[in-house]
Amino acid sequence: MDKSFLFAVLAAVIWGFAPALEKVGLKGAGMDPFLGVFIRTIPIAFFAMLGVLVMGRMGEVASVDLKSALFVAAGGLVAGLLGQLAFYSALKWGEASVVVPVAATYPLVALLVSVLFLGEAFTMQKLAGIALVVGGVVLLK
Repeated sequence: MDKSFLFAVLAAVIWGFAPALEKVGLKGAGMDPFLGVFIRTIPIAFFAMLGVLVMGRMGEVASVDLKSALFVAAGGLVAGLLGQLAFYSALKWGEASVVVPVAATYPLVALLVSVLFLGEAFTMQKLAGIALVVGGVVLLK
């Protein structure tokens, strides 16, 4: 089995647990979604830095070219701040069983962006995948 597929399944399983934890946290003491994103980011930054230090890769950080670093940072701001803020707002006021699958339709946007701006191929297999995702969301609403 393809290594990338196994990691994608692992990510799906891990991400499947996170919204339940986050919903409970957002309900507690009426936490604001923005504060939730801030609190969520603290352990991510800590453990990411710790991992780079433990692996002895801190020197590699300085060797990353600026353009690549800016694109990754922009992705972090868009997904990690704005996307997470929208997700937490939806999760705070909605049902996790509906919010999570709807938010998980982001591959539709990623597919369109990758075809339009990255020049990736649009295939019948991808079209079928889009139809299944949209069908699933329609069933939830």
